[in-house]
Amino acid sequence: MTQFKETPVCHECPLRRTCAQVCGYVETQLPSLEAGRVDHQDLERIHQGMIMTQAILDNMEILTARQRDVVQLYYRENRAQREIATLLSITQQAVNDALARAKTTVGKKLKSYYSFF
Repeated sequence: MTQFKETPVCHECPLRRTCAQVCGYVETQLPSLEAGRVDHQDLERIHQGMIMTQAILDNMEILTARQRDVVQLYYRENRAQREIATLLSITQQAVNDALARAKTTVGKKLKSYYSFF
């Protein structure tokens, strides 16, 4: 097996320092769209996305009302951007912008904790 940088996703795995595959433990941690389609090089990117998503959900109080509505529908209710736009009577670009601004707002708050924000 090939050595690779330890990823936080595998922190509980006893083989994490020598493993070069996506195991059952990691598969259960992946978003459903990613399951079965990733290799070990994708794990850090996916883990960072999971942290960002959780950070946004944990810090919704610092977002604007529109950003909170969009984040709620997108991340908690798993709705598509087009559907959110229709529900909120805004454009799909406005939904995309609200998500980007939410990430930026939360990222600024948490930049000191994580280098990838």
